[in-house]
Amino acid sequence: MITPRILATALLAGFGAHAEATIDIQFDYSYDSSGFLSDGDRRSALDAAANLFERRFSDQFTAINSTGSNSFDTVFFNPGNPSGANVVHHDASLGENVIRVYAGGYHYNDDTLGEGGPGGYSCSGIGSFCSDATRRGQGPVNGASAVDVAPWGGSIVFDTDTNWHFGTTTSGLGASEYDFYSVAVHELAHVLGFATSDAFDNRIVGSDFVGPAAGTVVLNENLDHWAEGTLTTYRGAIEEAAMTGTLASGTRKHFTELDFAAMEDIGWQVTPVPEAGTWAMMLSGLALVGGVARRRAPRR
Repeated sequence: MITPRILATALLAGFGAHAEATIDIQFDYSYDSSGFLSDGDRRSALDAAANLFERRFSDQFTAINSTGSNSFDTVFFNPGNPSGANVVHHDASLGENVIRVYAGGYHYNDDTLGEGGPGGYSCSGIGSFCSDATRRGQGPVNGASAVDVAPWGGSIVFDTDTNWHFGTTTSGLGASEYDFYSVAVHELAHVLGFATSDAFDNRIVGSDFVGPAAGTVVLNENLDHWAEGTLTTYRGAIEEAAMTGTLASGTRKHFTELDFAAMEDIGWQVTPVPEAGTWAMMLSGLALVGGVARRRAPRR
């Protein structure tokens, strides 16, 4: 019997040629107190998940430089203990296009496979420092006028006791194993604003997500995932979209064009899907790669 497991979202209060990668998702493992992600294969799978977004997003993020009286403090849940106290980094700085994601492992007492979301922040400074730091060169990102996202980063955590498959491909994926790459992609999408940004909230009409790229898509009851059973196509095959809230064992869920369309609708500049030849090279590469934000519904 295949048992679905939960994929969670969290947020703190507070086509032609493929474009060159612009955003740079950098993982920080300093709060991985269990050492869950110390293994090279696990980090390679996480890097492969980040690479999926780096290859398709062409946004240019400005740097955040805390200096003197200009201070940007980041706040995020501890990926080594997401039920514990939040972590605060004072006077944080990030380079151009850098998105910093704190990653770790934690033993959940329920069916949660993973959890991810963007961090919060507090800011003080002179002139346009805070507006520049929160927007990072993008459009409006806060409140009812938000049409874009510009995360500094956030946190992502995985259950330490799950029977995981850590391969970058599905080779060897057993019927009782859960695909780590699928969960990593899903949770990174939450870090990047899916169901965790004001731009996403502003696309909700009743129980639907409505956008020019995605069209009208039914959401689940918490309005933080696609409704279960949302089907679309991936490379010509019909399958369930990545941003539904569960994953069955023995399967890989791909980030489909519907999922990417939602990211486009919340402000990401999504490049066209690569041609077949580029897909082959990308897949080969995968095999080789070793203010305050808010959200209604936290973990579930």
